Amino acid sequence: MTVKRSLFSAICATLLAGNASAATITIVNLDGPNEGFNDPTPVAALPSNPFTTLGEQRLHVFQTAANQWGALLVSNIEIRVQAAFNPLTCSGTSAVLGSAGGTTLHQNFANAPVANVWYSSSLASSLANVDINGPGSNDINSQFNVDIDNGTCLTGTAGWYYSTLASDTTPAGRIPLLPVVFHELAHGLGFQTFTNSSTGAFTSGVPSIWDLFLADAVTGTTWNNMASNAVRQASAISDPNLIWKGPIVTAEQANFLGPAPALIVTAPAAIAGEKTANAAAFGASVPPAGISGEVIAASDTGGASALDGCEPLVTNVSGKIALMQRGTCNFTVKVKNAQDAGAIAALIDNNVASGLPGMGGSDPTVTISSYGISQADGDAIRAQLALPVTVSATLGYGSALAGTQLSGGTRYVRMNAPNPVQPGSSVSHWTVDTFPNLLMEPSLNTSLFSDVDLTIPLFRDIGWQVNQSVGDAVFANGFE
Repeated sequence: MTVKRSLFSAICATLLAGNASAATITIVNLDGPNEGFNDPTPVAALPSNPFTTLGEQRLHVFQTAANQWGALLVSNIEIRVQAAFNPLTCSGTSAVLGSAGGTTLHQNFANAPVANVWYSSSLASSLANVDINGPGSNDINSQFNVDIDNGTCLTGTAGWYYSTLASDTTPAGRIPLLPVVFHELAHGLGFQTFTNSSTGAFTSGVPSIWDLFLADAVTGTTWNNMASNAVRQASAISDPNLIWKGPIVTAEQANFLGPAPALIVTAPAAIAGEKTANAAAFGASVPPAGISGEVIAASDTGGASALDGCEPLVTNVSGKIALMQRGTCNFTVKVKNAQDAGAIAALIDNNVASGLPGMGGSDPTVTISSYGISQADGDAIRAQLALPVTVSATLGYGSALAGTQLSGGTRYVRMNAPNPVQPGSSVSHWTVDTFPNLLMEPSLNTSLFSDVDLTIPLFRDIGWQVNQSVGDAVFANGFE
């Protein structure tokens, strides 16, 4: 991941010059007595969070994230974020960590860069230099999953971790809250469309500023210029052909993205070639020379499926690359089982026709590398193994930038467009295939903490001004 955050002086040279005013972002506590931000439960102080009650530590993380975004963005108007800890959707294998969005939409305000399109209230107020909703009104609504701390979500998870510095290492089994808040605040600040990704319908018949840059890679047509709701609806599930055509993101992508992870199948000839892959957020990174070996379809002791790797493996994968199917348990469990059985690396093929496995998770005991591959590529490998034919492959890197697609001779960053659509996740995130990982992917990546990456170029595409006075260090090292 050495390509990440590399060319910061060039980025800063293009930012807003002059006496820019850093934004003030205020957290508005909506929690009741003895809950959420007001929870009096005693906790030990952390190296980066000196407070000693659960509620105080939570609020410190939120305000830290708010201050970090405020240092980056230019606005003379206070941005107010209403926030609460609530029970959100969760199970043993998945959970909604948090959600956020703008409270109101605005068009044709004073100084609007583009007429007849929706802007989020915080961006609209910044551009108009007046509080569009009125003084004291809230601009962003957010909530976060209190059940992460209650032990009812994500089997093996012990709760949130309330550090504010990456150097304050998150213990195994804990989820750092700061990057989640940082991600969700970005949605509230405008990293989202207000067009319905399930139907393709504009809000009140008006496109979002987002839709001027969201495009189909095949035709090059942006969402605001598509012929109908049905065309946009199809575009929302068109992975890998949903792209961001913003000029600033396009110019800066090579500074943040590296060569795409790829599975290079070398034998048999029938399926040989470079296959798209998604690198895991946990375990060792694949070295530049790659990891080569024989691929073996692994079986385990049973459970929901003998092919999912959720139980100890019974197939001899020692010294081999273990192939397992997505589903039933966390990616970390599968790869750890392959590691325990002696595998040198692991592959997980998708259990749906579109996209690649997200490969998120955290387990410091996992030391081997792993990739997620498509259902079609997994099926092709399994078909050859059933003949039987030996399959040889390398976990390595391809020639294209990760998470991008060629369109009209230019390479653009892809957006999240799985089939079927995932409301709240589709369209308003980068694709899960970016590498190194980006802040605004749909799932938390433990390789990130406070990195800005391509979020800032996208914000500049949609109209935000960025404060140059914060200096290169913010872009180079997050906010540590």
